[in-house]
Amino acid sequence: MTTKQAIFDAIEQLPEQHLKDVLQYVQQLAGTQKSPASNLANQSSDPLADFIGAVSHGSLATNLDDEFYGG
Repeated sequence: MTTKQAIFDAIEQLPEQHLKDVLQYVQQLAGTQKSPASNLANQSSDPLADFIGAVSHGSLATNLDDEFYGG
């Protein structure tokens, strides 16, 4: 039996509720095998990708020591 056939046989025994998890995992594995250029396209769907650079102006850390240490 090939590995692929063993995977198919194991999937056949899973309850329906676990099949979505398996699909998501397989899709994630397939995504890691793509070229770096195609992974850049996937980064745009990452919710944190839009946050990158949002704190570059530094206002979030303004007077932070005063807040923590009562200055």
